[in-house]
Amino acid sequence: MDAEHWSISTPKQLPSLNQAIEKALSEKGAVVVQIWDGRRRSDGQNKLQHAMYREIGKQLYGGDWKLAKRECKLTIGVPILRQESEQFKALYDKVIGTGRNAKVDHETKLDLMEVIDVSSALSVSGANEYIETIYSTYAEKFSWSNFIERSTKELTRS
Repeated sequence: MDAEHWSISTPKQLPSLNQAIEKALSEKGAVVVQIWDGRRRSDGQNKLQHAMYREIGKQLYGGDWKLAKRECKLTIGVPILRQESEQFKALYDKVIGTGRNAKVDHETKLDLMEVIDVSSALSVSGANEYIETIYSTYAEKFSWSNFIERSTKELTRS
C-alpha cells in the first residue's frame, strides 16, 4: 500500500484515522499527513463562477459563455484540481496528458471540459483559488468594473 486517503467530517471518525496513522508509522517508520479543506464549494461560489463565465463570454467570445466556461475549466480549474486530487491528476495525466505529454490537442481538451467535472469537484478553498485566478487572469484582458457594478446592484436588490 503506497498511500491511504481519508475523508472525515466528524470527531467520531478521528480514532479510526489515528489507528491508521499509528499502524502506518509502525510499519514504515515515517509518514506524511496532509490536511485539506474538504468542504465542497458553496452555492454562492457556483453562482459567481457562472456569472464570471457569462461576463468573459460577453467580453471576449461574442457571448459564448460555454466556451468561456470550458476555457476556465481547462486552463485554471484543471491545474488546481490536479493539485487537490492525486486520483484526478493520475487519471488526467494518463488519459489526456499535459504539456509535451499531451495525448490530445487543445480543441479536444476544450470539448472534454463539457463532460468532465472540474470546478464542481473543487473544495471550498480550491473554488476560492479558481475564482481569484479567473479574476486576475481575465483582468489582464478586459475590465471587470461593469461586471462588479452590475453584480453589486443585483445584490442590493435581493
